Amino acid sequence: MISIQKITTYALGFCVSGVLMVTTLSAGSAKDRSDPEVAAVAPVYLQLEITSACTDDGAVFKVINRGVKWPKSGYLRLYYADDKSVLGERKLRLAPGQKVSFNVTKDIMAGHPVAIWVEPEWYEREMEYDATIDCN
Repeated sequence: MISIQKITTYALGFCVSGVLMVTTLSAGSAKDRSDPEVAAVAPVYLQLEITSACTDDGAVFKVINRGVKWPKSGYLRLYYADDKSVLGERKLRLAPGQKVSFNVTKDIMAGHPVAIWVEPEWYEREMEYDATIDCN
């Protein structure tokens, strides 16, 4: 029977060996030890829950951040969905679980379907509406 302590020691030894191996390969392949090492970090992607509903007064969009804290600000833009003209925008930075809502009155909608799109500043995202609604 192997004790938990032995398994932990083995696992730690394996991790240390792996780190040493990577360090050795990295140092052996470098041209000059003074060259800086560059690490690439994957971008934090948006994880949003967006709901839309028609009300007696117009439309409402609710946005919930289901991911991590945004590393930078982003723009939440409202559009006329049929001609892609911007109704308004707000710059914001959401924490995990943070909720925001936007009301679009019937006067502003003026018979058009409306849409919402979130554009982060920390990575490029293709312009495609995140939610649309037609309350006519």
